[in-house]
Amino acid sequence: MLKLSAWGARSLHAQRYRGTLQVNWLPTMTLDDVRAQLQTARDQVPKRAIVNHCPVPLPRRLWVYWVQRAGLEDTLTWANLPKKGLNALVEQISRGQFEIAGKGVFKEEFVTCGGVKLSEVDFKTMQSRRCPGLFLAGEVLDIDGVTGGFNFQSAWTTGWLAGKAIGLSAE
Repeated sequence: MLKLSAWGARSLHAQRYRGTLQVNWLPTMTLDDVRAQLQTARDQVPKRAIVNHCPVPLPRRLWVYWVQRAGLEDTLTWANLPKKGLNALVEQISRGQFEIAGKGVFKEEFVTCGGVKLSEVDFKTMQSRRCPGLFLAGEVLDIDGVTGGFNFQSAWTTGWLAGKAIGLSAE
């Protein structure tokens, strides 16, 4: 989710953090594949409670969540699963929708984007092209990296370049 929010940070901001997010929890499977897996469970383990038998590769707690979100009772068995319930499960797993209604509890983003345009910076010195003598580094720049240390590396590298250039200009 964090990587997804990094790619969508500009769009989320433009939409004032409102909208609908659709998630396919099994992207390697088509709707028909998911439906077939659920139907197979209906045929193979008809007496088991749906909530206790997940026939698709999902974590157990996520499966339980989808069963409940599809409006199915915890005691419902595969044999008694109506077609409408089967379809609801397929939809939740393959096209689950979540309403985005603002930022988190603390009203701050973990993922940010934007900043000084890269075309306005000399990358050899990290000096502003618009304001000579101003050196820029880190997240003040419009560098958007995928989570996993890339933003840290960018901050360290641009900071080192700016520091080196400032040091040389002071000589």
